[in-house]
Amino acid sequence: METYTYVNIFETKGLEYLLLICFLVLFIFFVRYLNAADKPS
Repeated sequence: METYTYVNIFETKGLEYLLLICFLVLFIFFVRYLNAADKPS
């Protein structure tokens, strides 16, 4: 009996794109936070 199953690479594309967009948005906010922390208020 074959226990190995092939994974369709296109099944998870939507989730991967959502994770990538969330990461990029959080990265932008993180960089803006670091730049704001350097300036004296």
